[in-house]
Amino acid sequence: MVIDPSRIFLEKAQASLAGAESEAANARYDNCANRAYYACFQAAVAALLSAGIQSPNPQGHWSHTFVPGQFVGQLINRRKLYPAALRDTLPRTYQLRQAADYTDDITTETQAVRALRRAREFVLAILEQGGETR
Repeated sequence: MVIDPSRIFLEKAQASLAGAESEAANARYDNCANRAYYACFQAAVAALLSAGIQSPNPQGHWSHTFVPGQFVGQLINRRKLYPAALRDTLPRTYQLRQAADYTDDITTETQAVRALRRAREFVLAILEQGGETR
């Protein structure tokens, strides 16, 4: 039985999104920012894999520069598979996660709710393109 790696990353994205939802509901906004970013990142990896784009890393690891660059460059700009409105989702959620995880900045409820909304839209777009919903 061959397991589709894009499906695995899509499932990870949905789990991360559920985690972000839970963290927001429990007022853990830094954690919400973290999980919202990873929901987007994992969904983007699933989209790249579905489009036949592989990681350049020999071990198959996906970098936080390669994924957004390829998602925007290949899947939005070149192939027009996703709406241009998603173009800044990965960089914006990444920036918020970086601040939440590595600085003394505190993620506000407003920032977390906005990141969560963007993550929902991003993951949903990937799910819709793949024809799968959960």
